[in-house]
Amino acid sequence: MIDLTGKISGILRGKRTILQIEIEEEIADTIVEMMDKPICIQIKRKNEKRSLNSNSYFHVLCDKLRKRLGISMACCKNMLITSYGEPQYVDGHPATIKTNIPPDWMEEQELMHCDPIPSEGDEWSYLLYRGSHTYDSEEMNRLIEGTINECKEQGIETATPDELARMAALWKERYGQQTGEE
Repeated sequence: MIDLTGKISGILRGKRTILQIEIEEEIADTIVEMMDKPICIQIKRKNEKRSLNSNSYFHVLCDKLRKRLGISMACCKNMLITSYGEPQYVDGHPATIKTNIPPDWMEEQELMHCDPIPSEGDEWSYLLYRGSHTYDSEEMNRLIEGTINECKEQGIETATPDELARMAALWKERYGQQTGEE
């Protein structure tokens, strides 16, 4: 698989659609060899990458909040991710699971973030959420903003807007600004 970035510069619709793409990288010989051969194409919007510092900050706030609430780190992360995070999708549909595992056990899972869906009997259904390590900057900002609000409601000190802006500026300075077409 070859991973490239670029933008769509033209679409010609007729019996078949012709898509013109401007690629930012130098075209490799392997691409030229694929000319006139069937290929698989996946196109997705480029998003600004999130800062590793922002994920660390989320975990710091999560630790402060869990101590104040007297709950485990896994439970706190699950509470915040299912409140402010991003659902997992499979083939364009929200991912769900059915199991006999009760919510109080599921909320303690570190590697699976899920929100119970009301069900009947001894089975439970859950909506699955992506882990914060997979978030782009926009998704991470929503998660951090929600986490900051939860912390403030509990009287927990958080970084000021100026400190958050400084963290973002340091990230851009260190790793370069990457913009996403939104």
